[in-house]
Amino acid sequence: MEIELEHLKMLPRILEIIELMKKEMDKGAAKRWLNVKELAEYLGYSRDRIYKIKDEYFIEGVHFHNRTGKILFDRVAIDSWVVGKDTDEAHQSQRQIVDNVLSSIKEV
Repeated sequence: MEIELEHLKMLPRILEIIELMKKEMDKGAAKRWLNVKELAEYLGYSRDRIYKIKDEYFIEGVHFHNRTGKILFDRVAIDSWVVGKDTDEAHQSQRQIVDNVLSSIKEV
């Protein structure tokens, strides 16, 4: 295999691109807990859409945690939700608990 001289000049640029790609891959793969902005970037949604999804679909303690006023999303749980492996049963059972509590309050 013979490498032309003009291709050798491209090696520093190729190395630079590979290093940038590695940084991006390391940054995204290493972080498990994401804030709203990071999750929006990760999923390709707006921040407003993330808040809406949080309120409609995500379960606190499963998909996200709210500690000291800062919402952190579990990337692993979010990934499961995205591919449809999220347990609808857990969501339904929590909904059922809330409904039961609300109905018991109404009866009083």
